[in-house]
Amino acid sequence: MSPKPNHPEPGTLFSPLLEAAVRLAARGHYHQFRKNAGDENNGSPSGDFLPNRVPYIAHLMGTMCILSRVGVRDEVLAAAVLHDYLEDVPDPDGRESIRVSLGEEVLSLVLEVTEHKRHGFDQEDTWDIRKREQLDHVERMPQEAVLIKAADVLHNLLSLLSDLKAAEEPDTVWNSFNAGAERQLWYFTGVIDAVERRLGEHPLVKELLVALTRLKPFATS
Repeated sequence: MSPKPNHPEPGTLFSPLLEAAVRLAARGHYHQFRKNAGDENNGSPSGDFLPNRVPYIAHLMGTMCILSRVGVRDEVLAAAVLHDYLEDVPDPDGRESIRVSLGEEVLSLVLEVTEHKRHGFDQEDTWDIRKREQLDHVERMPQEAVLIKAADVLHNLLSLLSDLKAAEEPDTVWNSFNAGAERQLWYFTGVIDAVERRLGEHPLVKELLVALTRLKPFATS
């Protein structure tokens, strides 16, 4: 594994740190897909690159792009690209992979936004406790980790809204998740409330509130 990249010289646009983050994420999430109504494999690696499948890295890049629009350090952008690495990538040395490639600071940010998945248990059975732990943790995260969490949730919300609008039956979209519409709405509302307490009138909060308002009719009809 290559050593942690150096930062670019002042005045250059290329970031070796972000390049290393994208490469690690692309390798780790290879053949992973987003959950969506048109995917009969529900995000599992089987099924290959069919037209209705969305490669998982689209979410990671989307999260990073949102943060790039509000202006954050490269370390925060790199952590955004890798925010699901420790949860979803079958890398037994995941922490060391991030530490060696990107350094301790990026790893620390990734750890702050990593959910305790409780592998070995049914994900639907543990959904409530995992989400409650996330809500509690937002209150204690460093602010830069809160920004990553906010961008992650915003991209998830906007992707979900896009799928719901395109679906003939919204239930086909909700059924692809481990929790239904009402529980998802409870979680999104809770995490946005927690983020707002931490970030105040930040542009991310404003967009989250707009997206939540747009989601409610789909979750309560």
